[in-house]
Amino acid sequence: MGIRYVVDEEGERVAVLLDIEEYERMVGEQPEDGEDFDPEEAERRITEFVTTSDELPGPTVADLAERVVGLMRTTWDDIEEIMDGIPHNKLLATQLLLSQRARGLQPDDPEQWRLFAATTLLSGMVPASLDKQR
Repeated sequence: MGIRYVVDEEGERVAVLLDIEEYERMVGEQPEDGEDFDPEEAERRITEFVTTSDELPGPTVADLAERVVGLMRTTWDDIEEIMDGIPHNKLLATQLLLSQRARGLQPDDPEQWRLFAATTLLSGMVPASLDKQR
């Protein structure tokens, strides 16, 4: 893969440029008819992209990922506390309401993505909620 960078006025690498075809391969779009999909190759390309991105300014990609995961664990715990003791159907209704609100927003609205993230977190709590109700 020929890697191209965006550089700032001081010559510092600030981004990696990808061809659209390369991006589509990386995110795992379905192969066209007759084209073989090689999951190992896809993983290799993702790893290469992550490694190359570590050359950009700021913390490593692994450090950023750990910080995001830590924040999500804290958020999960906070939502679990909110939903503690709430009937199963009310949890489901909350999830559906948030999803409904998200669908009513434009995809470029950051709030839409936050609402979808909230519905995803709630969906992970559904099985435990159902078990508590039994």
